[in-house]
Amino acid sequence: MPGLLVILAQLLDERSEILEQSEHHALLLAQHIVAVQSTEINNTKALLLKLSQQVTVRDFTQGQCPPLLDHAQILSNDIANIGIVALNGQVMCSLQTGTRSININDRDYFQTVLSTNQFAIGHYQQDRSVHRATVNFAMPIFNDAGVLKSVLVAVKPLDKWSQALAKLPLPQNSQVMLSDANHNIIAHSPFNQALLGTHSDDYWPKINPNQAQILDDDNGHRRIYFTLPLTKDSTPNPLTVHVSLPFEQAIAQANKEVAVILLLFFLAIAVLMWQAHWNLQRVILRPLQNLVDAIEELSQGLPVRWSQKSQTPEFNAIAMRFEQMANIRLNIESALSHKHAELSALLESMPDSYLRLSKQGKVLMRHGTFAKQAQQLEDMFPEHIYKRLMSELSKLNEHSHCQLEFSLHDNQNRHVYECRLSPITHYQQAIVVIRDISQRKKQEEAINLAALVYNNSSEGMVITDANGHILDTNPAFSQVTGFKRSEVIGKTTAILASGKHEQAFYEQMWQQLDKDGNWQGEIVNRRKNGELYTEWLTINSVYNANNEPYRRVAIFTDITEKKKQDELIWRQAHYDQLTELANRTQLKRHLKSRLGQSKQALAILLLDLDHFKDINDTLGHFYGDQLLMEVANRLTQLSPLCSLLSRIGGDEFVLVTRYLDDEALAELADKVLQQLQPNINIGNESCHISASIGIARAPKDGNTSEHLLKAADQAMYQAKQQGRSGYTFFSNDMREQAENRMKLLKDLRIAQQHQQFCLYYQPIVNLNTLNIEKAEALIRWQHPQKGLVSPDVFIPLAEETQLIHKIGEFIFASACQTLDKVRKNGENLQLSINVSPVQFTSKHCYLNQWHTHLEQHNLAPHDIVIEITEGLMMNAQPRTQKRLNNLTAQGFSLALDDFGTGYSSLAYLKQMDTDYIKIDKRFVDGIADNKDDLALCEAMIMMAHQLGLQVIAEGIETQAQHQLLQQAGCDFGQGYYYAKPMPEESLLALLSND
Repeated sequence: MPGLLVILAQLLDERSEILEQSEHHALLLAQHIVAVQSTEINNTKALLLKLSQQVTVRDFTQGQCPPLLDHAQILSNDIANIGIVALNGQVMCSLQTGTRSININDRDYFQTVLSTNQFAIGHYQQDRSVHRATVNFAMPIFNDAGVLKSVLVAVKPLDKWSQALAKLPLPQNSQVMLSDANHNIIAHSPFNQALLGTHSDDYWPKINPNQAQILDDDNGHRRIYFTLPLTKDSTPNPLTVHVSLPFEQAIAQANKEVAVILLLFFLAIAVLMWQAHWNLQRVILRPLQNLVDAIEELSQGLPVRWSQKSQTPEFNAIAMRFEQMANIRLNIESALSHKHAELSALLESMPDSYLRLSKQGKVLMRHGTFAKQAQQLEDMFPEHIYKRLMSELSKLNEHSHCQLEFSLHDNQNRHVYECRLSPITHYQQAIVVIRDISQRKKQEEAINLAALVYNNSSEGMVITDANGHILDTNPAFSQVTGFKRSEVIGKTTAILASGKHEQAFYEQMWQQLDKDGNWQGEIVNRRKNGELYTEWLTINSVYNANNEPYRRVAIFTDITEKKKQDELIWRQAHYDQLTELANRTQLKRHLKSRLGQSKQALAILLLDLDHFKDINDTLGHFYGDQLLMEVANRLTQLSPLCSLLSRIGGDEFVLVTRYLDDEALAELADKVLQQLQPNINIGNESCHISASIGIARAPKDGNTSEHLLKAADQAMYQAKQQGRSGYTFFSNDMREQAENRMKLLKDLRIAQQHQQFCLYYQPIVNLNTLNIEKAEALIRWQHPQKGLVSPDVFIPLAEETQLIHKIGEFIFASACQTLDKVRKNGENLQLSINVSPVQFTSKHCYLNQWHTHLEQHNLAPHDIVIEITEGLMMNAQPRTQKRLNNLTAQGFSLALDDFGTGYSSLAYLKQMDTDYIKIDKRFVDGIADNKDDLALCEAMIMMAHQLGLQVIAEGIETQAQHQLLQQAGCDFGQGYYYAKPMPEESLLALLSND
């Protein structure tokens, strides 16, 4: 044993030395790979640095890329594209895409260059220029002053990078993988396109950098793994090299040397052991095996032949005695086995379970499924049955007979058992026989249940012979038909015939009964009193042993009331309850049916009553309903000209007619308007009603009911806008307007979510000092495709959709931030913001919270001028007036915008405590050439000054206009003559240089 241990120690030491040499060789290969890849990246970095220092690249602004980039790409065939990118991420030129607009502002390597001003390596990405998986390299481009001007970007495709890895001189079955800073695979050898962009941790074990680790791969092979950084300098987003080399060969070589020496050593040991085993087998083991075989033969009841086998004399004497005892035992067991077989056959023939019990309740013998389900008697039976059996066993004698019945539940099934106990004479034991009587109980219960159902069912039941002669009926039959049981026994079911069905109906019924054995359907029968009723009838046939019809069982339900209810529900679902005209559902069904027919041209007239809401508000909904019924009656007179009249909701009606030509449709529309012209008397009131009609034609204006109704609805609204009490044909312009409106609304919601709005500011100059004392905040929409969008385009839609509230809050918050910056620069400025009437009239608004926001910015309310329109003042509701009064009480200034263009009221000027009026641009435009415009402006200025108000003139564009308004005493001027609307930065710069 010590010698063996010494040999093993020497072998293990040699094996470790071989493995260390193989590991060192693998590390050298990994470092070689890192050196090769680092050289390629350094070459790319040096190339980009050289290019960025060239004058043609450094001074490039826009247009075709410098030829120098083409030459660089030709020299570096592993670069797929080179481009120059502006600091906002917009690609100014690209060898692959030309001038196609591409923005890479979202790329991390681009942001890294901007933040670090040095060479950066990107992550795995799908490049937008070459549409391939790439890793991009970026080099900053500085001007002569050392200021970052643009970025030079090179695109390296990952498939070529992987092909370059495959050319490295590596051992067979080696694996090399490159990953970026986000652990995404960017190159792999052997190349697998599906692995690019996946997470490296999913395919590579996590090991410490610069350390080798030997692990088993997915196939159970030993491999050595390295993870080494590819770049050791401060380059952002460094790459990592993962190398895996096969280690099985080194292990196999070491194991082979150990195995050869161990094999020779164990062969010598085996020869010595074989010689010892042969002697032990001959003297001891073979005789003992003969004994084991003899015992096995005895256990199987076979004759024992141990003494006849070759063995030592001592074992021969033992074998003779053993054979004598074995033969005696076999004879006794044979007799017992015959008796046992006879008893087992008797027990197996019994369908019942069997128990033999002692007086104390111990199970001595068992047979059958029930008896084998538990070991103890108390676990087999319910508690009350167990106690009864134990009671009978305790007083056991020859008269102790009893019979019990109990039930058990097994897997949601109920089993009923009968238990009989009988004593064994002359022994203190008893026999218990258990029989499953579940089937018998089920049959008894089924018979009782069937009779209960038959007699108490709410459905009528009839049992006839094969020819339809009635044999029996249940009580429900008499309740439904009125016939007593005694009145129909022996008669055929024809006694119930109503005469509503033809003879062919009954012939078909009997044919199906003869063929399939059953029939089901709806049938009309007659009660005893002659009343007709509808029933749902099911007939099933019962066959005898010869497969001939023996009985017919009919079950029926009276569905008369259900039929009436279904008919009522259908009518309520398809017709208007007030006017009894077709409703929207029926209209769509009708249009779908008509449009589905080939070459079917039709048109619809959708009319909406004008000012119907006024009638509901003044007379009430009851009289409004009376008016709608009268309108329906008048339209019904035109029904010969229409295929359908319908009321689709409120005061909207639709007429469906054949489409002949537009002239015929115009005549029909005129007839509809004429029908509505006469006054309608409702109660004590006489009402005059008119309608606006929209006309749509199919398939010209729509080939579905939805499209057609939508087109007619758009045409109807066009008719209302044209003055009501008329009709308009649908045109494609209406569809385009609706689609443009929906697109604008969609873009407006996106703009609000993505904060695409910005404020421009137009200075307001004191005409006496020419100093900038005020400015008006004007919202602009920075649309990603359309550029700056004027508020005239989107503000009306924002007011209509209530989006104006959030836009108004954005304007106010941005204005506060601008004022805060103006104050910090040591300047004074008063900002005007336009407030929509919707912000004042809406139930929920934020105007009352504005003074709180001003306090947070250390601003005063008089720093803000709220501009409102004349329409708001003229139509101001109590809620609006209250909010205006609150704002003025808090210190906000009010300006009346577009003064003179509406219904100006001097009384409202004083009532609203207005501070400024703004003369509209249309009056200012003509003051240099038109004396009337000049006189109007002078009158407005004089009137405002008499009321203690200051005047701001809008739209001043010439020096002449400026001088005339200055001479007229105007206080402030605003227009292109002084400055155009500008961003916040320009305003702050202008104020600083004022």
